[in-house]
Amino acid sequence: MPGTHLSLLPARATHAPALAELVRLATAESLHARWDAARIARRVRSPNSSVVLAVSGRCLAGAAVLDLLSEQAQIALLVVHPHYRRIGIGSALLGWLETTASTAGLFTLQLKLEASNGAGRAFCFAHHYRERGRLPAFYVDGTAAIRLVRDLRVNSEPA
Repeated sequence: MPGTHLSLLPARATHAPALAELVRLATAESLHARWDAARIARRVRSPNSSVVLAVSGRCLAGAAVLDLLSEQAQIALLVVHPHYRRIGIGSALLGWLETTASTAGLFTLQLKLEASNGAGRAFCFAHHYRERGRLPAFYVDGTAAIRLVRDLRVNSEPA
């Protein structure tokens, strides 16, 4: 059962196996091979990536990977353990990613998402991301993706 206290912490390379297991538990099978422990550890060590963990008590409840590119930031991974969904962890991680991007001077944030992921789309739309294209056969298994973008300089809050 999810705890009430949540901490967002920077990941270390030693967290990579646990994060890879979280990806396996919480995402579509098409992502598992892409996010193995070795790849996660490389991202943790990369000066162009930032990896954050959401910890509830002693449990890894979620994690995210942000890539800092030359003109924009890209959410490479945002994952929440199935037992910890719908209690604000994804929103907390997303807020951390947006703050990190804007602190780095990057005000365009993008991500790619399986086109069939209705819950993911709804989550992103609720956080003011807009669809900016479709990528047919983007994933190895031929699954299509959509590209979502948010301009962090624009106040997108509803009136």
